[in-house]
Amino acid sequence: MTKEAVLAAFPGEAQRLAQAAPFGPAVPGSTDIAIPAWQGEGAEFRVLFGFEGAGLARVHLIAIKPGDATCGDVEKSLTDKLAVPSARNDTGTSLRGEEVVWKRPDHTITLSCAGVQSLGFRSVTIAYTPPA
Repeated sequence: MTKEAVLAAFPGEAQRLAQAAPFGPAVPGSTDIAIPAWQGEGAEFRVLFGFEGAGLARVHLIAIKPGDATCGDVEKSLTDKLAVPSARNDTGTSLRGEEVVWKRPDHTITLSCAGVQSLGFRSVTIAYTPPA
């Protein structure tokens, strides 16, 4: 899909940003097409659409103000839709995290959760990527 096709597919939701938004510290790149707030998978997300060349290369969802149960709720929702995850990995060092992966022939979905409970910091992201 092109940028124009994504904007047309989500009328009133997807929009061109005045300034490019980064995907995050662990994910290189930025985009100028986003949905500022989308309800789904048990949480509210900011949706960023990443492009390589003229085509859509990934969709990155970042939970807005995730709570204690957000990661588990999102994982349950995705597992209900996609079946058992194909991989689960611990990530991070001082920032403990976990990555849960669902691989399909036509795409991969990766749920990344991290946080420091004593600081009240939580990060929940979902990445959708087509096969390499």
